Amino acid sequence: MNTVKMLAIATSLLMVLMMTVPFALAVKGPLSDHLQYKFYDGQNALFSALLSGDIDVMAWPLTKAQYQTAITTTNVTVAPYFENGDYEISFNNNATDPSHTVDRKATNYTQFRQALACLIDKDGLINGPAVGGFATRMDTSISRPNLEDWVDLSVSKYDALGNPINNYPWDYNETHALEILWTNGWYSHTTYPTLASLLATPLPLPANSVVYPPGHPRAGQAIDKLVFYYRSDHGGRKAAGENLVAEMNRLGIPNDPRPGTSALINPAVYDNRDYDVVTNGWSFGTYPTHFYGFYTPAGIYEGGNNFYMIDDANMTEHATKEYPFAESGAMSVAEAKACQQIMVKEAMLCPLYCNAGFMGYRTGAVGMAPVRGFALETSLEYSLLNAKVAPYTSGAMTIKYGTLNPPVSINPIFSSWVWDYEVIDRIFNGPMGTNPYKPFTPLKTPAGGNTPWMAYDWNFQLSTFTGGGGLGNSSITYTNMANVTYWFRHDITWQDGVPFTVDDFNYTIYLNKIYGNSWGQADMAFVVNFIKIDDYTCSVYLAMPSFWALYTAGYNIVPQHIFKYIAVPADAPGGTSLTGHNGEWPGKDALAAEILPGAPFTFAQLTGSDGGKYTWVGVGMWKYVPGTYVAGVGGGMVLEPYQGFWMKITQGDIDMMYKWETGPAPQGGTYSIGLTDLVLLANAYGTSGNGHAVPFKIGGPGVWEPACDLAPPSGTVGLSDLVTLALNYGKNWGGITDSGVAVP
Repeated sequence: MNTVKMLAIATSLLMVLMMTVPFALAVKGPLSDHLQYKFYDGQNALFSALLSGDIDVMAWPLTKAQYQTAITTTNVTVAPYFENGDYEISFNNNATDPSHTVDRKATNYTQFRQALACLIDKDGLINGPAVGGFATRMDTSISRPNLEDWVDLSVSKYDALGNPINNYPWDYNETHALEILWTNGWYSHTTYPTLASLLATPLPLPANSVVYPPGHPRAGQAIDKLVFYYRSDHGGRKAAGENLVAEMNRLGIPNDPRPGTSALINPAVYDNRDYDVVTNGWSFGTYPTHFYGFYTPAGIYEGGNNFYMIDDANMTEHATKEYPFAESGAMSVAEAKACQQIMVKEAMLCPLYCNAGFMGYRTGAVGMAPVRGFALETSLEYSLLNAKVAPYTSGAMTIKYGTLNPPVSINPIFSSWVWDYEVIDRIFNGPMGTNPYKPFTPLKTPAGGNTPWMAYDWNFQLSTFTGGGGLGNSSITYTNMANVTYWFRHDITWQDGVPFTVDDFNYTIYLNKIYGNSWGQADMAFVVNFIKIDDYTCSVYLAMPSFWALYTAGYNIVPQHIFKYIAVPADAPGGTSLTGHNGEWPGKDALAAEILPGAPFTFAQLTGSDGGKYTWVGVGMWKYVPGTYVAGVGGGMVLEPYQGFWMKITQGDIDMMYKWETGPAPQGGTYSIGLTDLVLLANAYGTSGNGHAVPFKIGGPGVWEPACDLAPPSGTVGLSDLVTLALNYGKNWGGITDSGVAVP
């Protein structure tokens, strides 16, 4: 950065440090008094609520038109955002579905999917009015630029700098689509005896021109209409759906377009798999290990993530080597690239883009530390610990948080939607945290992005293990397997006051293993034993040799002392039960005291249908306020700080860098406010949240960094923020000893 600018800031810092001022007191848990959720339906409704002040945070990226309005609106601040997710057009790869119960469906043919991919104009969509250039093109299932090192450029149109390398084989080209279809018999060779005769025919072709190819039971007959669901309440997916319908009509491909919201699409597609084509969106995890769960049979179950019904031996082999059997990081990357090559060659799906634009929040909110790739959505351990809104000195400080959709079910075992986790991640927690600046770098800080959370340290090693009880099979010897030891803090309590122990961790793994439709089942299936060392220490053994085992069991932990009283139905292992833990646990509104030890709950009690309702009880910093949950669009809920939460933050820490002590695990450590925080603030000094032209570089010199906006007046990184940092410069916070005890 500019040397003169840095010197001026450093001089100002020294002057502030010389002032006689007290240190700011650390506040246990969040700095705000309440976190109020409001549920909306559609981007426009959400943005209108932001403009009117009904919400402080819009938990969804801005469209280009919204961005242009936001930067001219004094009460709105924008934050740059590269999403770790994707929007795509997904194909049902299965031979049949409930609507094709006998004959092979068109999208089961590789060449037919390839032809459809050639009708999808990604660049036109991205640069069109619906997306407005606020996106990064994706040709494979890897978000860009967050995980650029994992992208296989041999099947991509653009390199990391956006230069065309033209390696994507199915780029938008109607002629190529016609060639593929004619060559493979999808057009009648009686009607079009030569390819030249087909290409010479003006478009659009007559309706129902595309027929089943030779070898199909109905060869020569018009194919069944492609059932095509696309989202009507999201601009990008709506445009993608309408564009593809128009292209199919031009080529005479029979289709049945079904635009709608998630209420229409979700049951048909994600539960029943009764579709041919659908527009879809994913929020990926921090590491691209999703090939195994998304595109192999491991993810095929009701409500599971492999709704594409991909069952390809070649893909399964490479996805398994990428995760869970990668023996090194390099092997994982190489196998991920092999998966991308298969995916593109077979046109199993068609990724479109990931968001590259801005998130919006109300000017007046400070301490917003968006997580790289997730911004103000989910994975916000530190962000919502530090954030607060006006009034700053008196009165209640409530963060009003607007989500695009209501939660489907607030259930840590079964929930799979991003708006579910907007709530779940606030109430329930897992073993590890993530540095918001390094979410895609595995292992511990400073080299990586993993930070302590419920567990204050952990260790990975390869081991040989022979059964022995717990979750294991005593007749099987596992060699070259992962052994992960976790050391948990000693000061964690559930929000009803019951102390946390590793028994809760063990029980959470158990639940994910016995339910075939749990969201973590594909991962937890590798756990073969759990050894309790003491109430706060355990070793988990997994039948996999990969260091990814560090994260395999890292799901949100549920309270055994409550969940154990839910009757587990006999059919739970099959994953088909509609009772027991599959209920919308733990229900809604009565006091936790109503839960009677030893009394199994009925399904009616869990769902509230008989008047018995129960609170959500987690260990997170935010606690549900009974009586505030209102389901559906227009509803919401209120959370309050959990007074028994273990963490205190000291204002002025920007980089959230945890420093472990040296030596073997377990090790204590601490957060500190120092030079790296000052450098981050200095890089952003003088900038404001009024937006920057895309493309931008997050964290680059002179770029608005929301986490540096620490104090009012907000919306600009300036002297008040420097003073806030200076008041606590050199101070440590959040420390814990190597025996798991918090440092006073």
